[in-house]
Amino acid sequence: MGIDLKEKFKNINKKKAGAILLILLILCVSGLFAFKHVVDKKKAAEAKRIQAMERQAKEAFRQQMEAQNAEQPKRPSEYAVGIDYNKAIKGGKPVLTLFYADWCRYCIRFMPVFEKIAEKYGDDIILAKVNVEDPNYQDLVNEVGIMGYPTVYIFDPKYDNKVLIGNNNLGSVEDLSVEVDRFVRIRKLLDHKK
Repeated sequence: MGIDLKEKFKNINKKKAGAILLILLILCVSGLFAFKHVVDKKKAAEAKRIQAMERQAKEAFRQQMEAQNAEQPKRPSEYAVGIDYNKAIKGGKPVLTLFYADWCRYCIRFMPVFEKIAEKYGDDIILAKVNVEDPNYQDLVNEVGIMGYPTVYIFDPKYDNKVLIGNNNLGSVEDLSVEVDRFVRIRKLLDHKK
């Protein structure tokens, strides 16, 4: 008395079988779409997480670079001390002239000293900077014979005089002040003799 499957299948209506197959097919396809949706959602979440990590890394790198740049000394041309040489030499005062190159580490280290000298002697002398790589100053650089950087001269247009300040005097405000004081003192003596 067993159930005969063959008999059962014969009794099933072909329409019902088609409907059942269609329902099974729809369930399978919708299951695949649901699975794909879950996978896509996970991929999107992972992509957002990676983008957030990349943004954080870029921001950290940018901050690190800003901190490094803040620690780096300014180039000589970025200092707001000293005027154009051609303008300075037309004044009636002696001109303390710095010949520099922006890439020169010694020039960069000298700039704080040059700033302090500007504060200290602003009434007695004019400070000028000459970038030796500027084509406008090539004739002056060649005429003076600049061979190393920084080179500091005091030009006195009133007495047609130029004095080279030795590099051993460029290390500190005190050392450079000794030379500038000497020049200013001699110039005042010459002015009183006239």
